[in-house]
Amino acid sequence: MNHDNILFVQAEMLKLLDALPVEMVTQRPRQFLIHLDEIRQKATQHHLFALRDLACALESTLQSALQNGGATTIARSYLEAMRATLDCEEINPAMTEALMANVALRLGGMP
Repeated sequence: MNHDNILFVQAEMLKLLDALPVEMVTQRPRQFLIHLDEIRQKATQHHLFALRDLACALESTLQSALQNGGATTIARSYLEAMRATLDCEEINPAMTEALMANVALRLGGMP
């Protein structure tokens, strides 16, 4: 990807992430998940696989968190990691795993 295209994709993805306030996860969970799915689809389209993997992990983690509590904390941690992936031009699978481990540590769990 050329530099201009990378900047365009980053701006597009940041706009999608900014349209997903963390408070929405408890106020309007269905809408939150619809927006999250849009981010996952766009990330796949643009070959941003780390972002896609984080969106998928957030979606599956939220299912139990919405029932048991802690959804806002979980969403905040994942959304921060998702934004961090946009600072890198390319992320290999090991970096994706490290980002997910970082999220797990922030949430007090083990990677």
